[in-house]
Amino acid sequence: MGGEVLAISGDHIWAHRAFARSLNGLPYPLLADWGMDVTKLYGTHNAERNSPNRVTLIVDRDGIVQFVNPEFNARDIGHYAQVLEELEKLP
Repeated sequence: MGGEVLAISGDHIWAHRAFARSLNGLPYPLLADWGMDVTKLYGTHNAERNSPNRVTLIVDRDGIVQFVNPEFNARDIGHYAQVLEELEKLP
């Protein structure tokens, strides 16, 4: 697999820790985007709520979005399998 999984949230580190604990840990790093710069860059920012939408993106090494799941559910194991399957398609 030629990629790395990262999660980005506009939440505070304490919220990240609580979220990860609620899922018995996460298999990837959870990064903070307090200024919402990354979510705005990738079009996943919800201006009405001033928060990111929960979306999964696969971005290749050239910065090109190769996959989007706008309904990713961290509690759904099938969604992780889908992401891993898509990552394996990358060169």
